[in-house]
Amino acid sequence: MLAHRGSLTNGRRSLSEDEDENLEDEDEEDEEDGEQDILRSVMYIREEIDLSNSPSGESSIPLSLKVDDVEAFVLKPAPQGIVVQCRITRDRKGMDKGIFPFYYLHLETENGKKRFLMSGRKRKKSKTSNYLISLDPIDLSRDGDSFVGKVRSNVLGTKFTVFDNGINPDKKPFVPETAQLRQELVAICYETNVLGFRGPRKMTVIIPGMNSENERICIRPKNVSDPTLLTRYQNRNMQNLIKLQNKMPAWNEETQSYVLNFHGRVTQASVKNFQIISEEDPDYIVLQFGRVAPDVFTMDYQFPLCALQAFAICLSSFDGKLACE
Repeated sequence: MLAHRGSLTNGRRSLSEDEDENLEDEDEEDEEDGEQDILRSVMYIREEIDLSNSPSGESSIPLSLKVDDVEAFVLKPAPQGIVVQCRITRDRKGMDKGIFPFYYLHLETENGKKRFLMSGRKRKKSKTSNYLISLDPIDLSRDGDSFVGKVRSNVLGTKFTVFDNGINPDKKPFVPETAQLRQELVAICYETNVLGFRGPRKMTVIIPGMNSENERICIRPKNVSDPTLLTRYQNRNMQNLIKLQNKMPAWNEETQSYVLNFHGRVTQASVKNFQIISEEDPDYIVLQFGRVAPDVFTMDYQFPLCALQAFAICLSSFDGKLACE
């Protein structure tokens, strides 16, 4: 289980380190387009899992995952011992989608079909990169009923914070007393590469820890002076937080490229391909993401991440980073 300084599944654990950044919020509506009906209820059954989630490399047992409430599902950590396999499709067709693509997340099913979970799109007219995430494939507005989360970056695009759909504490005087303040779900830091060399990007991911019931600990800053995930990481205050990082690929002389073993789930080379692991257990792959076609990517995640956290981390990898490449 995951608790306090964050043990990953029955004894797998993580710790701390530095970095930060916070920027302001602004509300703008994103436009829409495409995709079928939103998933309301689905039975998800997988025959096998091949993410090597144990040191022995054995695939997991068959599983059934029932999804009755999509919002609850995307916010709930994956059950321990289960790897949830998903697919992200990038839609760049249309007037402005070349600059502001839509991203669609689908759950993969055993019969090869896919079920819609969430969509995301970069917001226009924002001072920094800002992605809205919705449970609806068409309505990606900040004020829409299906708005479920948001990804916000610093100016350089090297640090990202992921929020749920709660209210920005800076705006609390202007909203009803009953309004829930937003939670911070993830902080992502990409290591700055001041020399501009291309190559695998170093990622650090900070998430809230889990309590003894395997529920996510709430990180909800109430004002600007309250510590955020990023400031706590910078100050090495890692109580109730978990630090994850990307698994660094090895250089292959024969292919003259960096390589990772994605166990057949990734088929095309890309600087965006990554695996997120615990520092203390590099065989436990919490999240892996990679390209299988020019605009299609697989996304596989497991405990302690939820679908929203995993999708948001992947969205951050699509963003242009002035100082990382």
